[in-house]
Amino acid sequence: MFEQKIEAFTTNEGGADLRRHPRRAVFKSALLYPVIKEASLSITNVSTQGLSGRSALSLGLRDQVHISFNATDFLTAEVRWTNGSQCGLLMEERLLWLGGHETFMDQLAPDDAPRETRISVDMPATIVTSAPVMVGTIRNLSVQGMMIETAGLREGTRLLAKSRGRNVRMGRVQWSSGGMVGVFFESGV
Repeated sequence: MFEQKIEAFTTNEGGADLRRHPRRAVFKSALLYPVIKEASLSITNVSTQGLSGRSALSLGLRDQVHISFNATDFLTAEVRWTNGSQCGLLMEERLLWLGGHETFMDQLAPDDAPRETRISVDMPATIVTSAPVMVGTIRNLSVQGMMIETAGLREGTRLLAKSRGRNVRMGRVQWSSGGMVGVFFESGV
């Protein structure tokens, strides 16, 4: 009985893949962030380098967090300050470029340090805290998931997967065996 199930996930004699979604073999490094907590973040202002807002999560200085504006793609940030439920985050990658403020910058006195332009907003987002980053190797990809060589992840673990050329995505470990895990992404890879 178990043997038949394994056959359903292999290729037939002609070499055609019988699985729901064909796999493409790859050999690519990945950073894996096992999710600890997830909460809403109410963003109050943004700049090219970061943002600030309110969240129910208890955050510490220099904590690494992940932010999503669409519940699918995540951006990595570092907590730079906290004040109760308020926090300031420095983004790993620039959010946007704000132009048109060059005349203001020219009027600063020589001893005034220019402060980056901030825009007040009222924007919902999701903030995620994670365990320390783990390293893995992506061995194959399909439309909805990937097989990753890594140790220490259990079935059911939610994680963020980051690899070069791909967005950071939230997934769930579907299976774990022999140093390999299968990660399913609801919104696709």
